[in-house]
Amino acid sequence: MNIIIIEDEEFAARRLERMINEIDPDIQIVAKLESVVESVEWFKNHDVPDLIFMDIHLEDNLSFAIFDSISISCPIVFTTATDELSTRAFKLKQIDYLLKPIVQNELYKMIVKYRDFPASERRILDAALFADIVRKP
Repeated sequence: MNIIIIEDEEFAARRLERMINEIDPDIQIVAKLESVVESVEWFKNHDVPDLIFMDIHLEDNLSFAIFDSISISCPIVFTTATDELSTRAFKLKQIDYLLKPIVQNELYKMIVKYRDFPASERRILDAALFADIVRKP
C-alpha cells in the first residue's frame, strides 16, 4: 500500500509516519507534503497513491484548495483537531477522518478498512465533491 501524508506540522507528520510503520512496515510512505502548492505539484507529476492522510489546515491554505486544481481518485482520511459537529459532514459524505491526536488503535482500524476496501467500490473523489462539502454546513 502506498500512502501520502499531507501535514504541515513536522512533528505530527513524523508521528503519523512512525505509527503507520509500526502497524505495517510494508506500507510505503511515498511522500510527506506540507502545503497546497506542494501537494498540487506532486500530484501533477506522480501516480495517485492508495490512500492519503490529509490535514485540513495547511501552511498556505485549507487542504480543500488542492481540489481546485486537481482531482483525486483514491480514499482520503482527514486528520483534524475539529470537533464532532464539523467532522460529521465528512462522515455523511462517506469520507473518513481521524481526530488529533491520532490514537494507534483508530489508525490501525482505518488502515485495515482501506486495505480491505474493494477497488471497484472506491468512490471517485473530485473537486465537485469537495466544493459541495465546503459550501454546505
